[in-house]
Amino acid sequence: MATYLGAGFRAELTDFTTLRAFLDAEWARLGDAFYKQSVGYLYDLTHFHYMGVKDPFFAFLLEFARDHDITDVADVGCGIALDTQALLHAGLDVHGYDLNNPSLDYARWRLNRDLDAAHRIHALHQLPGRHHRLAYAVDVLGHAEDPPDLIELLFTTADYVCLNLAPHDPDHRYGPADLHPVLDHERVLADLSKHGDLVRLGAQPPNVLTVWRSDVRR
Repeated sequence: MATYLGAGFRAELTDFTTLRAFLDAEWARLGDAFYKQSVGYLYDLTHFHYMGVKDPFFAFLLEFARDHDITDVADVGCGIALDTQALLHAGLDVHGYDLNNPSLDYARWRLNRDLDAAHRIHALHQLPGRHHRLAYAVDVLGHAEDPPDLIELLFTTADYVCLNLAPHDPDHRYGPADLHPVLDHERVLADLSKHGDLVRLGAQPPNVLTVWRSDVRR
């Protein structure tokens, strides 16, 4: 990241406590544009990846993919695409999708440097009309402006959809900045059930891990 940002790299933000305060200030300043413009989020997503919090989700996803001989995967809401990169190393054929923002720019730069694979990173608006065997979104629904729209996109994109369902924590990790807006979980489950059938269930307390088979006709 230091190489990518050059003179703009802020070493103090590698300290998680300092980053929390910085993200709070960005959240207050950027409002609805936070996920499209935040630079601090680059640091946050890097911290989050190396905390190992999502490791049980990826073990769950890999087990399902191997059981069903699936390699073609879409990482929807890929952020800086460290997850995409790890799954590529695990042998999956992964493409990442997200909003056009600093995170996606960094993801494209890093995959180009490390794997000559910038072509695997796409803007989210390129996803409709494409098809993958499995689409997953880890820790994404809580960030979405319109969860039902995202759910419909996932189910029209893939044969299987893998999601974690997390309880809403208004404090999250950042004091007053709520980076996971309130989700109506009853509505989310209804939307998921409308588009497909639950085929695998797992636990990562306090998260529930799910895989759904899409019923959407393409």
